[in-house]
Amino acid sequence: MKNRIALLMAAGVGLFAGAAAAHDFFLIPERFVGPSERPLIVHATSSSDFPALNVGSPRSRIAQVRAMVDGEPAAVEVEAQTGQSLRLAVSSADSGMAVVALETIWGESNWRPDQVETYLDEHPFKAEDVSAVHSLLPEGATLQIRSRRLAKTLVCFQICSPTSTTAIGLEVELLPEFDAGQTSPTRFQLVRDGRPLAGYPVIVRFGQEQRQELLTDQKGRLRLPEGVTGPVMLVAATLDRPAEPGGRFITNNASLTFDAAADGDVSSR
Repeated sequence: MKNRIALLMAAGVGLFAGAAAAHDFFLIPERFVGPSERPLIVHATSSSDFPALNVGSPRSRIAQVRAMVDGEPAAVEVEAQTGQSLRLAVSSADSGMAVVALETIWGESNWRPDQVETYLDEHPFKAEDVSAVHSLLPEGATLQIRSRRLAKTLVCFQICSPTSTTAIGLEVELLPEFDAGQTSPTRFQLVRDGRPLAGYPVIVRFGQEQRQELLTDQKGRLRLPEGVTGPVMLVAATLDRPAEPGGRFITNNASLTFDAAADGDVSSR
């Protein structure tokens, strides 16, 4: 069953107003593999120290949350917010791989002239889009942003049996692709409204503060670096010009988390 939540926010309040450091927004489960007879807990958090929890997203920031198990809708219950995360309880009577997705409502933030370059550097924006900001933003002007977060995670009930890479309906998302016989994805396609995004930077975070920046190919695809195991997060972002002069730049910040298990290893991480 799809669980949708639509809540209003006060105008002008950003997701992490006043934050000086980059915090990626992501979903991270307590276990990547769990039994089908009880819920899997997935945490929605913002953190600069993946996969550690840091700042919990308030319920009022959630536009919708959904889950699919082997292509079939699953139930999601939004539980209490803690200081470090917002808990999502995902339930399914079926076994197989689940995709859990959360979309925030739109928020607005303003960046002072001395913060503009820091903001642009903290996000994996396409070089052409950063150049557009430099050309359109008057010298000494405040950078006005309208943004939202689009987060997904892959978890498994009882078994990991990937059967589909279908998009779950986010405007911008990373679609996992699986090599034959593998239970965790090795390739990904970055899409926007179903269309591939070519030449986009994607940040891969893994291990003890390890990170790499990759570029999607002409079909929007990239491959996970060899030897990467354990919790992994991919982060991508779009940056659109204002609809009118002096308006806000529009960003979509997308993330995907999963367990890059060693070949054949589907233990209950």
